[in-house]
Amino acid sequence: MRSFGWSESEFSSAVRKNPTFLGISLDMLRRKVDFFINVVGYTTSFIASHPNLLQLSLQKRVIPRFRVWEMLNTKGLWTRRGKFSYFVKLSNTKFQEKIVLPYKEKVPELLDILRAGAEQ
Repeated sequence: MRSFGWSESEFSSAVRKNPTFLGISLDMLRRKVDFFINVVGYTTSFIASHPNLLQLSLQKRVIPRFRVWEMLNTKGLWTRRGKFSYFVKLSNTKFQEKIVLPYKEKVPELLDILRAGAEQ
C-alpha cells in the first residue's frame, strides 16, 4: 500500500475502518485510487481515512455519479457545499430523489449518464 502513498498508520487505520477492501485485487485498487486522486482530486490521506470508497464500483456507481456531479457544477446548479463523497455514499434511491430528479428538467442528460453507467 505504500505505492499508494499511504503511511503505515494510514494503512492500519483504513484496515480498522474497512478490512474488506483488502479483498479487492491490487490492479482494481490501483485503478480506484488513481481515479479518486487524479480525477476527483482527493489526497491519499483522504482515501485512507474513507476506505469505504474503495468498495464502490467505479463503472456502475463512482464514474456515473462523478459525471452527474461535474455536469451540475458546470451548469452552476450544484451550489451546495456538498462534496463528491456525499454523492457516492447516497443509496441509489436517495441519489435519484435528492440529486437527479430535482434537476431533470434543466439537465435531462443526467438520466442518460446514469443509465449508461448502469449498463456497464
